[in-house]
Amino acid sequence: MAGLVPPLGGVSVDIGDVSGLERDTARAKGLGFGGKLCIHPRQVEAVNQGFAPSPEAIAWAERVVSVADKGDMKGAIRLDGKMIDRPVIERAGLLLNVVA
Repeated sequence: MAGLVPPLGGVSVDIGDVSGLERDTARAKGLGFGGKLCIHPRQVEAVNQGFAPSPEAIAWAERVVSVADKGDMKGAIRLDGKMIDRPVIERAGLLLNVVA
């Protein structure tokens, strides 16, 4: 919200424990971390997948941006019964820029 880059989660030291790495990654993402440090190349794919937006999140962001582009956005709009305002639109745009 303050325009700062999200922090990175620490390393998972057991490079052979893929399920542990996936749990650590999910926890870091859930806590608001923007990524996770890796100590071995084998960890990169699991971490990237863990932080990648879901297909549902991408579809939501595309709908938000599409609806926002059609209006004058002097206030809030409604999408799927929820209020969409400038911060939500910016979040959707950032999500799509990560994917693009």
